[in-house]
Amino acid sequence: MLERRFQISLLKPHLNAKCGFIACLLLSVFSTSSFAINPNEIREDTEAKLPKEIVWPEREFPDSKKTSDGFNTGERFQFRGQWGIFRKVAEIVISTEDPNHSNPSLLEVKTEARTTGLIKAVFPLMLKGYTLLDSTEGRILENRVTDEGQSNEKETITRFNFETGKMNHVDKLRPEKNQIKDLPYAAPLDYSSAILQIRGWKLEKGSIYPLFISSNGRFYLIEMEAKGTETITTQFGKIKAFRVEPVSAYPQSKIFREGGKMAVWVSADDRRIPLRLDVKTSIGTASMRLEAFTLNDIPILAQSSSN
Repeated sequence: MLERRFQISLLKPHLNAKCGFIACLLLSVFSTSSFAINPNEIREDTEAKLPKEIVWPEREFPDSKKTSDGFNTGERFQFRGQWGIFRKVAEIVISTEDPNHSNPSLLEVKTEARTTGLIKAVFPLMLKGYTLLDSTEGRILENRVTDEGQSNEKETITRFNFETGKMNHVDKLRPEKNQIKDLPYAAPLDYSSAILQIRGWKLEKGSIYPLFISSNGRFYLIEMEAKGTETITTQFGKIKAFRVEPVSAYPQSKIFREGGKMAVWVSADDRRIPLRLDVKTSIGTASMRLEAFTLNDIPILAQSSSN
C-alpha cells in the first residue's frame, strides 16, 4: 500500500496538465495504477520544456468551409478507454450542442472523461471540457477545463481574440501559469474538436492536412496524413475505415509521432464515424474504442462487448 501511495504521489503532477488528444488523458489515467509504469515515459507534453522562442513555419490551412462537415449539432460519441489487458479503465464522451447563440455557425463541444473500475477506486478522475467552436471558420473561440473529481486540481479557461491575434490562457488554481500569447495561425482547435474536424477532411490516400492544436496554453502544429483504408474489428462489427496518422509535429510531441506511434480510424462512409484512437508507448498501447454514438438524434449501441 505504501508503494502504491508513493507511485500516485509521483504521478499527480503529470495528471494536472490538460491531456492531449484525449489519449493523453488516458495515459494519465493509466499512470494511476500500481502496475509497473514509468511516469517519465507517459508524461504529458505540456509538462515538457519548449523553446522560449518558436519560429513557426508558414502553413496554408484548407478552406474551412470545405472541412466543416465534421462539425454537426446533436452528435455524441462514447468511447471506452483501455490499456493492454485492461479493457475498461476510462469512459470518454464527446458531444455537440447548439449553444443557443444568434450565430448559427457556433457549436458547443463538450468532453467528459472519467476513470472507471479499479482505476477509479485508486484515483477517481472526472474532467469536463467545454469548447465554443465557430464551425464555419473551423476554429475555437473559448475552451474551459475543470476537474470535478476528488482532487479538484484543474480549472482553466482559454480565450482567442482573432482581431488582436492573441490567446489569453488563465489557470485559476495556478495563476503563475497565466499567459497571453500571439497566435501563429488563426485556426486553433482543442483535441476533441480536432477529432471532429478530421471527419470533414477528404481522406484520400496520401492527403495531408494540418492541425493547429491549443493545449493548456501551448501550441502544436501537427501534420496528419491519410494512409489509406483498412477493415478493422469494432464493437459494431467489421468496418472499413480510413487510417490517419501524424507525419510531423512542431514543436516535437510525444503523442503525435510518425511511424505508427499514434493512429486514428474514421469510418469510410458518409457518416465518418470516429471509431478508434491508439497511442503506442514503451509500456503498451493506450486505446479509445467507440462503444456508442448518436447521429441525427438516433442512438446506436455496440453489437457486443467482445472487442
